[in-house]
Amino acid sequence: MPPTANQTSGLFGIAFLQAVRRLLPQLLLAMIAAGLATFLAQSWITPRYVAEARLLPDENSAAHSDLEAHLKALKDPIRLFEVATELGLKRVPEFSGKKRGSIPILSQFWSDRSGPLQRLQDQDERVLAAVYEKYSVSMAGDGTIRVSFTASDPQLAARFVNRLVEVYLAGLWSPQPSASESKPTSIHDVLWAEAPEKPVFPRKGPMAILAMVLMLLLGLGGIALREAIHTTPRRGRQPVEDLTAAEENNAAALGFRKLRSPIAVADHLLALPAADRGCRTMVAGEEPDIDATAEALALADALTAGGRRVVLVRWSRTGGEVSGAPAMQGTLGFNDLLEGRASFEEIISRLPGSPAHAIAAGSALRDEKAALDPNLLSLVLDTLDEVYDHIVVLAEHGEARVLFEVLEGRFDACISVGEAGRPAGILTASFDRFLGFEVSDIHVLRVERPRQKAQPITPSPALQTRLA
Repeated sequence: MPPTANQTSGLFGIAFLQAVRRLLPQLLLAMIAAGLATFLAQSWITPRYVAEARLLPDENSAAHSDLEAHLKALKDPIRLFEVATELGLKRVPEFSGKKRGSIPILSQFWSDRSGPLQRLQDQDERVLAAVYEKYSVSMAGDGTIRVSFTASDPQLAARFVNRLVEVYLAGLWSPQPSASESKPTSIHDVLWAEAPEKPVFPRKGPMAILAMVLMLLLGLGGIALREAIHTTPRRGRQPVEDLTAAEENNAAALGFRKLRSPIAVADHLLALPAADRGCRTMVAGEEPDIDATAEALALADALTAGGRRVVLVRWSRTGGEVSGAPAMQGTLGFNDLLEGRASFEEIISRLPGSPAHAIAAGSALRDEKAALDPNLLSLVLDTLDEVYDHIVVLAEHGEARVLFEVLEGRFDACISVGEAGRPAGILTASFDRFLGFEVSDIHVLRVERPRQKAQPITPSPALQTRLA
């Protein structure tokens, strides 16, 4: 009976996991390279350290308005400028560098550049602007006042915060505080800042790990996309029905040819649009008594001569060599790969006298039901697609029918080897028929060789004696 419609359920998952396992070493190397590159790149980035001090207001008089007064007073630009000048920030490049933009926060304190700040020069403004960018005062969730400062030097960050708090408290606790500080809530304790040991940026370890995770996700996404494309049904089946005249007229367009030699077949295959990568071709005798081994070997050699990477696969459930002869002791092949007794590296050999590769059938199948799983067979062929431009599958007539039906016709081209002078029958190839199956969207080629003469039957010597 003809093959049924394509069934790809579950194939993607199997193909994806197999591809991940196959490409895992490369994926791990890419992850390590991404993590290492990210880690080293961060060495060129100036680190930033944050030092923080906490002011603890008196709980008995912690009114909201008083706390707001503390926050505003701690942002006083005059005090910030004095501390910055005292600590020599004008000589530190990160504070005295290129001219910065406006300082919006300073507008809260003066607008006409009058008073103590009217003599600020450009360099002073740059320092003050840099200080405001790296300085922060806010209320913490526990009711304390957080004062923090960011710098590339952890010791400098801690000294600035502590000195600023010290100056502020000195004015707050003095017998005659300034007008702006005459009514704030008293500060009864201080948690002084310590030089931070680790920078807040860059975080080399976490960023390197993040880069590795991103590379892993990108790699898995790429593998998933590729396997999704590869596991999409490549060929469709159509039910047996009478062909219309239009289909008859389109035979040439669908790729059916009657050719005389494997070299002509190779020339035709090399011209196919799908012949650049993973082009699958099945070669089989049109009748059970036709051995297509010679044509398959010549085809593989001709395709290799055309500059393509080619592998010839012998398919036989009973095993055997590439030539079809019984397997020699220790021969591993396609069947051994399917049943997990061998790897790809162990079953691929060089085709004698040709640059093409070859895979023998190998040992006889021990569990045909498991080995004839279409998902498993497709997965193996998909793997070969990644390595070779052409995969030529050679099989005896009956074995070819089994494989073709199991794979539901997922081939790009099918070569039917027939003999001239034989009457056409249901097994004779045509543009829509291969090995008796109705097919569609497959390039079917028929190699017609001279008909072999029947060999006379010679009685054995024992039979001759008895007949005499």
